[in-house]
Amino acid sequence: MRSYIDLYFTPGPVLPVEISKRLLRIAGLSFIVGTHDLTFQWTTEEEFYGRLAKVHAALEGTGASYRVETVIEGPESITPIPWSSLPPHSGPLGPAY
Repeated sequence: MRSYIDLYFTPGPVLPVEISKRLLRIAGLSFIVGTHDLTFQWTTEEEFYGRLAKVHAALEGTGASYRVETVIEGPESITPIPWSSLPPHSGPLGPAY
């Protein structure tokens, strides 16, 4: 099965780029291009719950929240397209800063 995670950021104590790095390092998730932010595959309930525990640990104290959607893979499912890499963080951008 494949699960997708959508991230929701707040202006909290940790920058979104750092949260992204934590999720890659701690939870081993893959960022994807498309409707969802991250994805992972699993075959047993233990794998699923173990990965969710890692996601929760990576996000703890960041002010970010998440939503999980799981789909059964079949002929109609689309293979996610991974991000090539995280963009470098170069400081505040945009009129909000």
